[in-house]
Amino acid sequence: MSCIVIRKLRSAFCLGDREGLAFKLFSSFALSLFIILLLQHLAEAAMIRGLLHIPEKIKTEMVELSYQAEVNIQAGDMDELADWERGQKYYLFVLDHNQQVISGRDMHPHFEFKLQFARDIDTIFDNKVNQPIIALPLRTGHTLVIQFPYERHPARYFTYYFTIIQVVIAGLILGALSLLLARYLQTPLNKLKIASHRLAEGDFSVRVGREVGDTVTEFTALANSFDHMTRRINVLSEKQKYLIRDVSHELKTPLARHDLALHLLRRKLPQEYHGLLTRLERESTEMNMLVSEILEYSRLENASYQLKLHPTDLSCLCVLQVEKMQDALMEHQTLCYTAASVEQLALVDRGLILRILNNLIGNAIKYAGEQANIRVSVSATENNELELWVEDDGPGISPQCIETIFDPFTRVQSSREKQSGGYGLGLAIVKEAASIMNGRVGAENLTNGFRVRVKLPTTF
Repeated sequence: MSCIVIRKLRSAFCLGDREGLAFKLFSSFALSLFIILLLQHLAEAAMIRGLLHIPEKIKTEMVELSYQAEVNIQAGDMDELADWERGQKYYLFVLDHNQQVISGRDMHPHFEFKLQFARDIDTIFDNKVNQPIIALPLRTGHTLVIQFPYERHPARYFTYYFTIIQVVIAGLILGALSLLLARYLQTPLNKLKIASHRLAEGDFSVRVGREVGDTVTEFTALANSFDHMTRRINVLSEKQKYLIRDVSHELKTPLARHDLALHLLRRKLPQEYHGLLTRLERESTEMNMLVSEILEYSRLENASYQLKLHPTDLSCLCVLQVEKMQDALMEHQTLCYTAASVEQLALVDRGLILRILNNLIGNAIKYAGEQANIRVSVSATENNELELWVEDDGPGISPQCIETIFDPFTRVQSSREKQSGGYGLGLAIVKEAASIMNGRVGAENLTNGFRVRVKLPTTF
């Protein structure tokens, strides 16, 4: 019956698994309690030995009294001895071998009773305040007995000292245990935290099961669940990528047929229907552009782009691209390159840099406003990088959307979004293109305008 009860209690408090968190916590606290009690007991014993004895000053006084008693006894005048006993600040008597007072003074009954518990001068007191009898043997064969005064008893402050020691011991042990336990438990949690951040950044190769190990059953189960989730997300992500890529590829053929059919139809239809055909051709062109951007983003994201890094003069490329895109500006917009030539060369892919510039300038033309001033610049940073940025004096975007504008298919609901088009892939392609060239992108609102920055590595 008792075994059944014990098993039920262990099951109720999750103590059956020795690798479980509950068992480890229970064991840790039980061990700490044992250590605290043991150390407190040892501290008490050490304090008793170190504090609960006759202070040296009082011991010296008692030895001096024993010497004076011997002198009085040798003088043989018992009345003088009695007067000497009464004149001392301690309650004391000189006794013979039969425990009788030789001076003839009356002894208090309680004092007489305590004579059987008399202690020597090197005794260790109890940890409670009392008035013990100290017996000092004399060279005359007599015994000097002195009542130790309670106001001089070392145990008066023993309780306070021992309480402080108990609190200090408990605090140190619990503090040390808490730090060790926190570190023991924090280590696998930190690994899970780092892994979750890597997973959020798209690293599906992360695994924590082996790193966490079998230290704690619950953490092991959590790590295995995390790894299972990572594998499932990876599979779903790959399926999504393949689906988008395959669908985009499959759309290319019917779109090409559609364009050919429209071209042939234009020849056969009367002039009055050509406006409708023009609209259909424009819609078909936008669909082709969307499919092309999806395929381009898929190539960059899946690392299937054939990267060719070469030392490149960014300033020269920017000037050429700015001149090329002058025809795309609205009537009252301006586009210029504002920086001087930079001596450092960037280690980049020329095709990807042109794509980045085209997307950034194109976005500014679409969304900065009909009278926007757009500026392109290149500058060197302190971290041995080159910074390419495109800014405008448009209305900017809401601060909460800045972190998401580089995600694919993101359409910002703000004053920058026009009816002029856009599929939410332009900045996503910029981010992926910079990433595979070991660069970084960022965006920020200016006091009057908006800026996108691309940081790229140099050749040295």
